[in-house]
Amino acid sequence: MEDIDFKNLWNNYSSNLDAKLEINFASFKKTNVKKTRLHLYKLLFQRIIEGLLFVIFSALLAIFSINNYTVPQYLISGVILGCFSTIGTIGTFGQIILILRLNYSEPVTIFLVKLEKLKTYSLKTFKLLFLSCPFYFAYIIIGFKAIFNFDIYANSSSSWLLSNLVFSILLIPISIWLYKKLNFDAQSNWIKELIANNGGKQIDSSIKFINEIKEYQKKDSENID
Repeated sequence: MEDIDFKNLWNNYSSNLDAKLEINFASFKKTNVKKTRLHLYKLLFQRIIEGLLFVIFSALLAIFSINNYTVPQYLISGVILGCFSTIGTIGTFGQIILILRLNYSEPVTIFLVKLEKLKTYSLKTFKLLFLSCPFYFAYIIIGFKAIFNFDIYANSSSSWLLSNLVFSILLIPISIWLYKKLNFDAQSNWIKELIANNGGKQIDSSIKFINEIKEYQKKDSENID
């Protein structure tokens, strides 16, 4: 009888322990999922604002190019900036779709893979936009026309135009260097700050919270064993 009583007592204790661990894990998971959702919603709001700005900018460039298609410098500038604006629009809305498709109830391993995909996609879009730096003169041409109704290209000296051309060429290797430097394993603080401000901070925080769930789940499994 004593052996039977001891076994029953032990089984009850084990059942209560398992139940307690499950409750603790469920509570911990709920809290971290809530934090993850909050950070990703902040990123979603940021991307929606950016997406709307890209759409507006793309529309204005299209209207400008159509209205000034007979002037080569305006048409070329509009097309160049339009291409980069389109890249930004597609990349931004692509991230919005990825965030909206996240399923917070799916296994943490699958969820982590999707967060890493979002992180990579976000950085790729950001890096591509930096390649527009050598084409800064297109902004100047369109800006002077749109704001002052002045053709700065036609009314500038050849030496000034040449100096801008040289500067644009010099910016090409710098842009390529920056494109390669913008990586998650970068050691430079200013590059880390750039990536963080582009949404990397929210995504990294989300990955951290989900990893904590994964680690907690792993420890619970070890305790039960």
